[in-house]
Amino acid sequence: MNKNLSPKDLERLDLLEKDLHESSSHLLGYPCTIDFDYSLLSKFLKYPVNNVGDAYYSGGTYQINTHTFEREVNDFFAQMFNAPSEDYWGYITNGSTEGNLYGLYLARQLYPLGIVNFSEDSHYSIQKI
Repeated sequence: MNKNLSPKDLERLDLLEKDLHESSSHLLGYPCTIDFDYSLLSKFLKYPVNNVGDAYYSGGTYQINTHTFEREVNDFFAQMFNAPSEDYWGYITNGSTEGNLYGLYLARQLYPLGIVNFSEDSHYSIQKI
C-alpha cells in the first residue's frame, strides 16, 4: 500500500482505472493505438525522465532523458525526407499543438514579414496560436 495515498485516494484511482478500461473497450474516432501492449514500457515509469533541452546538445544539468532515442527518431524522418546529411535538427513534441506552435515560431523567425494561410480544415490549434 502506498503510504502517501489515503484509502479514499486509492479507491478513486481504482475507479479511474475501471473507467479507462471501459472507455478503451469501445474507442472509435481518435488517432491512437489501443491494441499496443505498453507493459514493456512500464519499467520506465519509475524514473523522472524529462527531455528538456536540445537532444543534440550534450551539456545541461538534467541527464535523466531519452535524447539518444529522440535523435534516432529525427534520423529516421530525415532519411525519409532526404534531408541533407548532418544538416537537420529537430525534436519530438508531445502533440500536434506543440508541433504547430514551434513550426509557426520558426516560420516567424525565418520570415518575419510572412503571412500564414490556413483553411478551416487545419488543426484547431492554428487559429488559437
